[in-house]
Order: sequence, then C-alpha cells, then structure tokens
Amino acid sequence: NLHLGVQERLRITLRDVQLPGGHGVQEFRCKAYVGPLSAVTEGPEGRPDKGRLREVRLEVSAGSTCVEIDLGVPTPQEPWALRVKFYNRPVASLFAQEKVAEVVEVIPRPAARVSLVPAGSINLEVLRIVPRLAHAALKEAACAVLGRAIELGVEPDDVEDLCAGARELGPDTLLEPAAVEALERAAGAAKVEIVQRLLKAGVRPTMAAARAAESAGSPEAIELARDLFKQAVPSPGSEGALILTRALDEHLPLVAERLLDENPALLDELPVAGGATAQKA
Repeated sequence: NLHLGVQERLRITLRDVQLPGGHGVQEFRCKAYVGPLSAVTEGPEGRPDKGRLREVRLEVSAGSTCVEIDLGVPTPQEPWALRVKFYNRPVASLFAQEKVAEVVEVIPRPAARVSLVPAGSINLEVLRIVPRLAHAALKEAACAVLGRAIELGVEPDDVEDLCAGARELGPDTLLEPAAVEALERAAGAAKVEIVQRLLKAGVRPTMAAARAAESAGSPEAIELARDLFKQAVPSPGSEGALILTRALDEHLPLVAERLLDENPALLDELPVAGGATAQKA
C-alpha cells in the first residue's frame, strides 16, 4: 500500500517486451496508468477511471524502457496498481486506439516476468523511491502499521504481505522496536501462525515475546513460548542444563517445565547448587 505520508516517486522498468502475433514493439505505442487499485480495475463500465490515475507515455526502444513518475503524497490509503497498455492507431482512424495487449499489477513489485493479456509477456519492475531523510520515519511507520494490523485481527497472509512491504524500505526494517513489539503482542495473544510468519520475515525473537506467550497459559501458547525462548537464547547457553537455568532466570517456569518433560536428564546436569536453581520456579 502506498500511504506512508511522504512525497514519493515510482520507477517503472520494462524489459524484453514480447507482444502477441510476433509483432515488433516498434510497431506499437505504450502507456502506463498508476493509481488506486479500485480506479484501475473498477472504473465506469469496468474500464479504468482515468480521472483518478496518473498517465505517462513510455518510449520503448529495443524492447526496453524506464521511466519515473511523481506521485506526490499517495492517497487514498489503499492498494495501488499499475496498468501497462500496448496499442496502435489505425491509419483509417488516427484518433482511435487499438489495444494490442495489457497487464495490471499491484505495486510495488520486484522484477519478474509477467504475462500480457491476451498474449505476450514482459519483464516488469516497479520500485518506490522516497527521500533518504524519510527512511527512518517510514520504517517506524511501516512497523507501527504492522502492529496495528495484528491488533485488528488480520489474517497471517496479510501479515506476510505487510512484512514484504516493510522490507522494501530495507532489510533491517523488521528489526525496528515497533516490529519486535508487534511480535510480542502476537505472542501474548497466542497467534502462533502470525508469530511464525513474523519470525520468518526477519523479526527478532525476544525473551519478552516468550514471556508474553507463556502468560497466555494454553498448551499451544506454552509450546510457542518454548520455541521463542529457544530462538532467543544465544550460544553458548542453549544446550544441556544451561538452557534450563536460563529459562528459570528469565522467569519462564512453564517453559522450564516443558524442557524437563522433553529431557528429564537436564535436572541431573544441574551444578551442585542446582537445588537453588530449581527453587526459582
């Protein structure tokens, strides 16, 4: 979604354009329309609502082109899309456009081969360009949106999409404190699949997340707490009795109990002062 409240540009790159019927791209013209997804796909009579879209002509040379479009501050706060249209103007009617092929894609999108309708294909890449000075604020805002979405009960697939959008701002975006807080809230609500998606996307596991999951109390939540704890324990300290001691030090008695259930021999590995350690639970 393009809605983080700063001036933005889009860089649209087309490569290796293959049009239907074996026609060369030099025989046709190309335009791009950018705007809210609803304007691209749900305009009057099923056509794009051009009054809500930004239009730019693409000069394709040797099957490739690259252009940047000023967006200003994108509104409204909804998914945006790009429509690329290849067309020609019949000699008999120079004011008419005869569409040859097109594609509609939600943006931004990484470089990939996409199919044209009714036939053909192109390599398409659409990147967001924002002022460098705005990156820190954008990262914080993206992670705050992620946390808010989890509070509102979105589906795991939506969380995965939000994480992908946040990573567009840099691979370290999901290390922001707001992303870690989102993980901890999800853990406290025992949203196991969402926690798994966040971890897979690169959010850092923490002991606070493990404690939040344990506090939920259900067997599923305790399993989640154990998994978070194990991922958050640095090495050395993740093997043998050390991991049991660490669980007790982190005030995770139910996790410690689960670790003992899985490996009763851990109790025998405790040092001579292990009795004091056991009393912590």
